[in-house]
Amino acid sequence: MNALRARSRASRAGRWALCAVLAASAGLARADLPVEELKGGARLPPATPHRLYVMDAVFNHLVDSRVNIYDGDTRKFLGLVPTSFNGHMTVSADGKDIYVMTTYYERLNRGKRTDLIEAWDAETLTPKFEVPIPQKRAQALNYRNYLRQSTDGGLLFVQNATPASSVTVVDLKTRQFTDEITAAAGCWSIIVLPSRPRSFASICGDGALLTVDLDPAGKPAGQQRSQPMFDPEKDPIFTHTENLGNTFYFVSYNGNVYSADFSGQDAVFGKPWSLLDASGKDKGWRPGGYNLLAVSQAGKRLYVGMHPNGAEGSHKTPASEIWVYDLSTHKRVARVPGKNALSMSVSQDDNPRLYTLDGGNVNIYDAAPAAPVLKGTIEAAGETALQVEPQPRGAP
Repeated sequence: MNALRARSRASRAGRWALCAVLAASAGLARADLPVEELKGGARLPPATPHRLYVMDAVFNHLVDSRVNIYDGDTRKFLGLVPTSFNGHMTVSADGKDIYVMTTYYERLNRGKRTDLIEAWDAETLTPKFEVPIPQKRAQALNYRNYLRQSTDGGLLFVQNATPASSVTVVDLKTRQFTDEITAAAGCWSIIVLPSRPRSFASICGDGALLTVDLDPAGKPAGQQRSQPMFDPEKDPIFTHTENLGNTFYFVSYNGNVYSADFSGQDAVFGKPWSLLDASGKDKGWRPGGYNLLAVSQAGKRLYVGMHPNGAEGSHKTPASEIWVYDLSTHKRVARVPGKNALSMSVSQDDNPRLYTLDGGNVNIYDAAPAAPVLKGTIEAAGETALQVEPQPRGAP
């Protein structure tokens, strides 16, 4: 027995000695190799109209939010842009840049705070420049209208909440903060107007719409405040809005559609209409979600996420169905399974796609027919994602 133990100890000692020799040899070999350098230069494939940008808040580790990028045709993952603490994003109108508003804390989740606008190259996914902004930007879930580029492309508008509301303006040419628009106090959401190069509108707490115009230096140049468009006590609206040309559509918690035409100096309101059938057969159905609307410019169709058994407080319920409307007639033309959609968007190309997002998966539909046809799903496109953006209209 003692002899067996001795042989076992000798065997283990021999193995350890061999490991030491091999480790030393490996160390000598590594010493002869050049130090590896991390280099950029990788480029994404050319963008198609169906490239997708999924803004993922990753709520359980909010300091690690990111934009996940996919090819919507092949459903292949292309890359990501880190957006730090509760980042928000928008893609430039020409598709060349990804703009991010974000926050950095000195100790990751505490300490000195720095708020920034960052510009990332959408082809190489590398940072291009950053602009410090006041420590007021909204740290909120991802709604499309919290970070927007002006119609002329020269300015970036940032939603602030301290909790007082205002809008930060960044000049993208000079790469500088230009002003804080405090006239937007009591109003929320940034609505960029197609026919006005440097203007935005916002929804105010009394149901009115505020429009602010800016001069070439990014400073306030004028403002207009409308009469109330809706009654915030009886029929509050979702702050998410989508447009067909200069007309923007807003949906209320009760399922009514409001519209505002911004083609002139003052907003002109259309007659409200209901998403529900006048016969009463749709009783109990209500809109729900976050970015819950999409509008097809070519098809002139409105898509809305809807759920049954709606009640006070159900306005963020995922979609049991997606209802489709002809915006010329206000008639519903289709209803399809909603697959628990919380947000959606639609591409604006000749082969339009409707994208719905349930927080994790992106469902891709052919949006050419009146009733969208499911083509496939990108599974686990995000952890807690509430914003999906197609390649901008008119970009390469």
